[in-house]
Amino acid sequence: MKTIISANNLIKSYGSIKAVDGLSLEIAQGEFFGFLGPNGAGKTTTIRMLTGIIEPNSGKITIAGNAYPNLKPILNMIGVVPESRGFYDWMTAKEYLLFFANLYGISNPHKKIDELLEKVNLSDRKNSTIGTFSRGMKQRLGVARALVNDPKILFLDEPTLGLDPQGQEEIQNLLKQLNKSGVTIFLSSHQLNEVSNLCSRVAIINKGRLVVQGTIAELQKKTNLAGSLKDIFLALTNNNHV
Repeated sequence: MKTIISANNLIKSYGSIKAVDGLSLEIAQGEFFGFLGPNGAGKTTTIRMLTGIIEPNSGKITIAGNAYPNLKPILNMIGVVPESRGFYDWMTAKEYLLFFANLYGISNPHKKIDELLEKVNLSDRKNSTIGTFSRGMKQRLGVARALVNDPKILFLDEPTLGLDPQGQEEIQNLLKQLNKSGVTIFLSSHQLNEVSNLCSRVAIINKGRLVVQGTIAELQKKTNLAGSLKDIFLALTNNNHV
């Protein structure tokens, strides 16, 4: 399959600390890719590099044939749901999404926003201020914001963190629908059951380095571990806090 995300030998240091150390990844177009690692492994730093928020010290990133630092075509084709989401609690949901639609120069933005609010099941709260939203509603609004520009690639950093089971299921079902429609999804999550159920292939990193990648069956074969993704993760990272 055609490669849509390519990262080659990425290095990112903060002072004497190497957050990412020689990381290389390739993600195919249309793939649902899981990105795993213990706290401090370099996951968020990697996502920030792939989405142009920060620059690597060295290495090469190519998104759909466009290499950094040629950011404009890349930013126009990606959507990002970061772990730390910035919301303006005094805005209504519709005002918030219109703000981003105008930044992207979306034609007929009101129609677009109504469609997105319907997609994330927030149509009945479009005129409510964000400050009145539950955490799950804010998560869904964050996904809607990331979809304003009809991205080909969606990056998500812990999108279901802190949600109750129903909230998790709503986000997961939405992501499945998006992937089925052709959106490439790059998912970082500590919810290993979620990753097992959603992702066609996963990568595990530790201390900024790639440990293993492949389908779960390939990971089992490479590690000689017949257990679940959680068993493989714990064995490879020596992490007891999943």
